[in-house]
Amino acid sequence: MAVIGGSATLFAQDGAKPANVGEGTLMLKGKNYPLKNAAAYETSVDGEEGIAVVLSGPTISGEKLNEARKSEKKGESSDFRRPYVKLEFTKAGEFKGWGAGAGDISLGRHTSDATGELKLEGGRVIGKASQPNETEGMFPSGLDVRFDVPLLRAGESLPPSKKPGPAADVKPSVTGVFKGNGKDARLVYVSAHWREPFGDKPSIVLVFTEKDHSKDKKPDFNAGFGKFGSALIVSLHEEGDIFGCEVAHTALKHQNFSSIGKIMTNDFEYADGQVKGELTTDGQADVFGETWEVNVKFVAPLGEIPKEFKPAPSKDSEENATDNPAAAEPTAELSEKAAPKPSKDQLNVKNLALTKDAADVEYKQLVEQLSFKSKTNVKSVCAELAANLKTQGWTKQGSDLITPASSILKRKREMRRSQSL
Repeated sequence: MAVIGGSATLFAQDGAKPANVGEGTLMLKGKNYPLKNAAAYETSVDGEEGIAVVLSGPTISGEKLNEARKSEKKGESSDFRRPYVKLEFTKAGEFKGWGAGAGDISLGRHTSDATGELKLEGGRVIGKASQPNETEGMFPSGLDVRFDVPLLRAGESLPPSKKPGPAADVKPSVTGVFKGNGKDARLVYVSAHWREPFGDKPSIVLVFTEKDHSKDKKPDFNAGFGKFGSALIVSLHEEGDIFGCEVAHTALKHQNFSSIGKIMTNDFEYADGQVKGELTTDGQADVFGETWEVNVKFVAPLGEIPKEFKPAPSKDSEENATDNPAAAEPTAELSEKAAPKPSKDQLNVKNLALTKDAADVEYKQLVEQLSFKSKTNVKSVCAELAANLKTQGWTKQGSDLITPASSILKRKREMRRSQSL
């Protein structure tokens, strides 16, 4: 995991105010991430009533916003579709700090040399935040954004942003780049399908192939085994959050593997009987000493979710996610990435045995993935990690794959309920 920052293109607004205005550019190590959507809501900041403003590249759906508020109410950190910047203010408009995310990179809440201002006017929050570009350190960063958006009050909720219905009469299409070790494979066909829920949420699988798979009854399964040439199979939620990615490229020695570290969606949308957007790794991704990358735009028809793929109602489905946040637990700082509380027979993620120098530890609840940084080489990290896990009751399952560039350790921990790593 790395750190992120931003610099921005500013905007001016005259005349009647639109419903939602936000603009800026997030920068990390010389790369700019444009931000064009914004939302604001009441929340808890350091245990007190506050206001959060989110600026994002993708559309901020009502579902995602309500989900974030619900997480914060529980004392957990919130996350949004990336790239995004989250600003935090007190009710009086005092700037408390900002955090951000883009791809597999995260920035915990901090202030540094950042400044910000916010005022409440006619049910809207208007303001800005900036930080001069930092040139020192491992991850140069900066920030300069502005916003003018309606404020979602505590007790208010947003309606669903999608209108389910029959599949649209649109021709599937995909254009762009899909490379393995620098060699291009031309993805020509794309289809979208509902799949079993993941994380108690409706889920979609996108299948991209070189050869026509439209008549196959299990295209996601068969494409992974090379039946349709090079292929990319991506599993994601309706909002565009990716939780699974299977890469099958004929130019790779490992012709079929899972890789979700860098791939992300841009401008993803499911509405009016179709899905569309962009998939990108934002450059090359390294896996087992090889490289792959994708940057494609696509559109495919997708109708209403079938009954068999609808998630079962959760126990807290009737809870009001918009209760007064002032009475909730304090919001966790983004840098701490709070993990869910385990049941009595489970091990809390924060107690997992890591290396002595483990830094920037982050737990992604959506995909149940924990990551950290170490200054030690890969083989040494794996040796220390394996020893530490053993003392904690984790046992080896099968063979480990350890190379100087990357490694896979397979471990399992037996308790009243099995846990795998």
